[in-house]
Amino acid sequence: MFIRDSASGSEAAMVTVTDTAPIAGQNDEREQKSMNRETYETYSAAEPEKIDLIAFLAEYFQAFQKFFFGVLALVILAGGGSFLTAKLRYQPVYEAYTSFVVGSNRAVGYSYYDNVTAEQLGKTFPYLVTSGVLKDVVARDLGIGVVTSEIQASVMENTNLFTIRVRDASPETAYRVMKSVITNYPEVAEYIIGATTLMVVDESGVPAVPVNSQDALRAGTYGAAAGLAAAFLLLFLYVRTRKTIHWADDIKKLTNAAFLGNLPQAKIKKRSSVKEQTITICNPKVPDAFKEAVQLIRTRTEDRIIGKSDCPVLLVTSAVPGEGKTTAAVNLAEAFAKKKYRVVLLDGDLRNPSVMKCMGLIGRKERGIAAVLKGQMDWEEALTDCRDLTLKILPGAGSTQNPAGLLRSVRMKTMIESLKEEADLLIIDTPPCGVLSDAALFGGIADGAVLVVHQGTTKDREVRRALEFFEDSQIPVCGYVLNGVQEGTTGYGYSSYGSYGYGKYGYGYGKYGYGKEKERRNSDRTAREQGGKA
Repeated sequence: MFIRDSASGSEAAMVTVTDTAPIAGQNDEREQKSMNRETYETYSAAEPEKIDLIAFLAEYFQAFQKFFFGVLALVILAGGGSFLTAKLRYQPVYEAYTSFVVGSNRAVGYSYYDNVTAEQLGKTFPYLVTSGVLKDVVARDLGIGVVTSEIQASVMENTNLFTIRVRDASPETAYRVMKSVITNYPEVAEYIIGATTLMVVDESGVPAVPVNSQDALRAGTYGAAAGLAAAFLLLFLYVRTRKTIHWADDIKKLTNAAFLGNLPQAKIKKRSSVKEQTITICNPKVPDAFKEAVQLIRTRTEDRIIGKSDCPVLLVTSAVPGEGKTTAAVNLAEAFAKKKYRVVLLDGDLRNPSVMKCMGLIGRKERGIAAVLKGQMDWEEALTDCRDLTLKILPGAGSTQNPAGLLRSVRMKTMIESLKEEADLLIIDTPPCGVLSDAALFGGIADGAVLVVHQGTTKDREVRRALEFFEDSQIPVCGYVLNGVQEGTTGYGYSSYGSYGYGKYGYGYGKYGYGKEKERRNSDRTAREQGGKA
């Protein structure tokens, strides 16, 4: 660019300097990931924790139901232990007493001096008992080594009525000690208050009933109450330290992936005349709210997966077992098939195949993906038609000792390519990505993934672990589904179809490190696609 100098009329060249950003390489990308994770950690540490009372109470009630028998056992142990302890430690105590009037030998002011003498007796008695003088006299009188009985004395205020009480485990010993105290006490006290006379007014005799009742039942009640309080406290600590996912916003803090929708709680009344008890949109017994939610999730998933390839591959997974991912995968497959997509649903969980059970279909054990990958049959023979829908299922039936080896085999890749030629969409129900390494074997063939999170059950650290798995495996995340949401104003609840989740894995769990997640690639790709369409 040239400018004219107004003073000299000459033209001078002006150099324009433009700041150019360096081209980001692999090292820069890793540094950016590190910065994103550090930013997330700083954000998480600085953000104050919010407590939703309704959600907390709902989760507390769920925890109480989950550990009900544990709470009951703690109450029984605490109550029973207190009852037995009180019963075994109970020792009856008998009390013998005598009430008498204290008199004085003084002639003047008889009543006044009697009251003064009684008060002096009451004041000096604790001293005499503490000093051991009286007990030594009583011990010599009864011919015993030492007096173990409890001796008490009291004076009725403004009177000369004096009462001595003796308590002992033996009623006879209590009575004998009491008689000896009455006989010897005036003699011992004479050196302090002078000569006195005692006139007995009332005497208990040998006690027949102990003064302390057996409080084993009361102790058991108090122990049970203490056990219940301890159980409630433990449940409170359990709920407060779990940090589970309650709302979609809780996941939004962890990732910028799209929220696909809620799967509400679905219950079916079991009757003998009802053959089909599956939680699928093809079952007329399933509530309409559940079907509408599935259709919404299908629409949002369709916008993010269809068009990525001729036959995109969609993974449906969860962070941990029991989140309801198989139910979500089955219903997504049926929803796409109802829209005339040719769908193949592959049960990729060879350790615990459950797609057929979730759909209420009965398949042959030897007819499944394991037999195909072992070369025992062709994949066309293993496919199972699903009702009148354009949906075919490749069951996960068949036993194998090395599921990971089969999934990474050449036959697996060949089968996937063959299935993609026959379908418009391939949905794979994978093992939980947070505990098993098998899910990572689908990373090279997946065009997107849906993460299923169960409300009030999945912990936030488990979601972070799953999101980190997607990032490390370079699997784009189409979005996440919040499962088990109860209909109503609170939007909080628990799904009744968790029985279609996972049982115990016989091959152990894979280990994944804890980490933070920043899904930038998926959002960047979505932005580019939307820009291209515009």
